[in-house]
Amino acid sequence: MSELLVEKTDYLAPAARGELSILNGDGDTKLTWDANNEDEVEAAETMFEELLAKGFQAFEVSDEKEKGGKGKMIRKFDPKAQRIIMSPRIGGG
Repeated sequence: MSELLVEKTDYLAPAARGELSILNGDGDTKLTWDANNEDEVEAAETMFEELLAKGFQAFEVSDEKEKGGKGKMIRKFDPKAQRIIMSPRIGGG
């Protein structure tokens, strides 16, 4: 993971910033980026693509102020997204 941006937090990123929330065995790891900073966007997009390649699913959450706010599955990184949650796929059977 990018050393530059990975941190554990319990706050909502400001509107000009995006947040990639990674759910895994370590808990909830957050990577944030400024949509106006090309290096930060590139680092977040790289992490997004790496996690998709590992079988993670991505969901863009549009309204963080409401618990259980609606989200949609995405397959392409959007640097303007406020929050993207990534989780490993869960098999059933």
